[in-house]
Amino acid sequence: MDILTSFKNSLLARGLSPGTAEIYAGHLRRFFAWVEGTYGEPDPAAVTPLDVADYRRYLQNRNRKPATVNNALDAIGNFFAWAKEAGIVQADPTEGVKRLPEQKPAPKWLSRRELGALVRAVQKYGSRRDQALVTLLLHTGLRVSEAVSLRTADVVIRERSGHVVVRQGKGGKYREVPLNATARRTLGEYLAGLSGEWLFPGRSGGPMTRRAAEKALARYGRLAGVEVTPHRLRHTFCKMLVDAGESLDRVAMLAGHENMNTTARYTRPGRADLEAAVEKIAWE
Repeated sequence: MDILTSFKNSLLARGLSPGTAEIYAGHLRRFFAWVEGTYGEPDPAAVTPLDVADYRRYLQNRNRKPATVNNALDAIGNFFAWAKEAGIVQADPTEGVKRLPEQKPAPKWLSRRELGALVRAVQKYGSRRDQALVTLLLHTGLRVSEAVSLRTADVVIRERSGHVVVRQGKGGKYREVPLNATARRTLGEYLAGLSGEWLFPGRSGGPMTRRAAEKALARYGRLAGVEVTPHRLRHTFCKMLVDAGESLDRVAMLAGHENMNTTARYTRPGRADLEAAVEKIAWE
């Protein structure tokens, strides 16, 4: 087993998703390809802090965005921290190499007009599955990867309450997200005609893929004339909660945020009533 495969397996063992582990591995492959092209030998034990700084400069000169450069540095840093602990290298050459300053853009959520247009498009053109998917994303703020991983048993619906169980959220964290009346009605009707293990089954018999969910949502966005992604629906959910007066720690808990600063980005002047805003969204 080569060293990058061992590192990738260590990331998976820490609870990182396969997609994130592959992104890290990709950064490492590009870094060691640069090391080999520059110095002729991609030996991890021979890498110095100057090499890492030069690679950072190389990426900057190729007009890579600060976030991309910092992601590469994070991947390289994680690799050498693991390699040092495993006894592969004696020192971590990333220590002391500064990240680039970056300004994260404010999250984009849907306006009331955009939200109405999207809902009407899904109601008119969408299958029951797609209606249920969009309802779930909008009314729970789940990440698309969390939504497509749900099993039917993860949705609990009672007469006046309900929740959805996220068993493997970001970082492998478990959480339960409540379902409001709109979500309970739409999901309940959808579940009544559903058989099988997965809440959103795909063509192969397994769960719907993340890419398929993104493509479906993009289609309804085009029909509605709205720029929309699963993550934008997540932002809309968080924004509506904050505007309704929910505390930031409550919003962070429901959304599965690891850092409260992430949640604080949704704070803006003005409050609205969440139930009045959300419950007006009807599929019938």
